[in-house]
Amino acid sequence: MPRKWIFLSAALCLLCLAAGCGPAESAEPSALAPQTDSLPPAVSEPAQTHNAAGSPDNDLLYSRPGGAQTADGFYTIRTYDDWTGLLVFYDYASRQAVPVCAQPNCEHHDETCPAWFGENIPRLLTNGEQLAFCYLNAPARIETANLDGSNRRVLYEFASNETPGDGFCMDEGAVYLLSTSVDSGQEGSQDLVRIDLTDGSCTVLWSESMSDGTYSFLTGCRDHFLVLKEIRRNTQAQDTAEQLADQTHTLLLADPRDGSTAPLYEWQQGAALESAVDDTLYCITDDHRLCAFSGDGQLTELARDDRFLPSVTVVQYADDAALWFTAPENGTDGETCLYRLDLADGTIAPVPLSRERSLTVLGRCGDALFVRLSADDSLQASLDFQYALVPEEQLTASDSEAALELFTELF
Repeated sequence: MPRKWIFLSAALCLLCLAAGCGPAESAEPSALAPQTDSLPPAVSEPAQTHNAAGSPDNDLLYSRPGGAQTADGFYTIRTYDDWTGLLVFYDYASRQAVPVCAQPNCEHHDETCPAWFGENIPRLLTNGEQLAFCYLNAPARIETANLDGSNRRVLYEFASNETPGDGFCMDEGAVYLLSTSVDSGQEGSQDLVRIDLTDGSCTVLWSESMSDGTYSFLTGCRDHFLVLKEIRRNTQAQDTAEQLADQTHTLLLADPRDGSTAPLYEWQQGAALESAVDDTLYCITDDHRLCAFSGDGQLTELARDDRFLPSVTVVQYADDAALWFTAPENGTDGETCLYRLDLADGTIAPVPLSRERSLTVLGRCGDALFVRLSADDSLQASLDFQYALVPEEQLTASDSEAALELFTELF
């Protein structure tokens, strides 16, 4: 009997926990507020300011739970029911899925296979030249490999008191992530680090103490800059739920060259949720807007609809033409459905194929979208993922499975 698969979604759970729950719709003004000059310093002394000399000359990408896309296909780690995994490439041209292993007669079942992973399944990202793997559990480390899976090696290993953050970024020369450490006195700190892809050297770009309850996440990238989200308590009292939720969220642009930072936007807990997609960032507000960050302390509204809520709306994928998101059909309740937002005219169309199954848009191949399917959102269904290409025009026009071109899995 073939072994079944499990998909890991801890990253989404972590982000949702960090952002908190959005408040119910109200006639009161939104708690969103643009940055002002009165914003407290966002980094530990000595404070660094954003380098205004110009943007970095790089191509940053942010990791996603589903895997990593390229122009030719999609990398993902398919995991067995014993929590081991296999690195697989879904090739758009051949419509086949193959293990990323060139060893002849390999069974892909143990450490002799370069595509096999033990119980510590990493996050995955590629810059188009190398693969990078970030292991969150001990021994926490960064590994790299060639695109064909060869030359897999440990690039950097974290100290026993260091824990890498769930999300990480990558460009042509380095991997970037936020590392949390605790010293012998139980004092915590967080470091934004740059790990060189050539020699594995680690440079601390930005550092912050957690002694006052402030903590941060590497939440994405935008316009060649890293994006940090800093969450700080407005009161140190923790006696009530209201006091625990009294938090300010601040997005910071961080320069990957030197770690200098600049505030991007600020809001109170529950008023918004940032949503990272590859190399850009969106914002969903509690007054039902989907926005882009303007870069001047303001938001640019892309669309307004009751289905946009910080606590429930999930942005899956976006490109120049459209953005795909999931939300309940009736805004706060009803069955969750996948929608396509046309970024040119703001129209929103449901995806009928998502009504009877869980459907996730992961990438694009010409006029077709690369999608992952399961019968529903339950854990049992996630053991039986299928992957397919489907013409984009068919996604919003038909509920027929005939539109799905399923991949042949050669493993």
